[in-house]
Amino acid sequence: MAEGEAEVSEVTTQPGDAIGRELLPLFGITDPADETEFFEQMVRDRRLVIRLRVTHLYGTALDGPVTR
Repeated sequence: MAEGEAEVSEVTTQPGDAIGRELLPLFGITDPADETEFFEQMVRDRRLVIRLRVTHLYGTALDGPVTR
């Protein structure tokens, strides 16, 4: 289980806008030739981004430095 803050972006409204570009790597699009159709589909689907900023994990240990 995780505890933290969630942030919801605006819906992508223009092909290639900032939200669409943020979605690009999440869908594994690496070929620039595929980007145009991808951005257009994201607008048609009214996609958005939900960002989760986890501040506490219960029952899980993560490797790495502890920051406070």
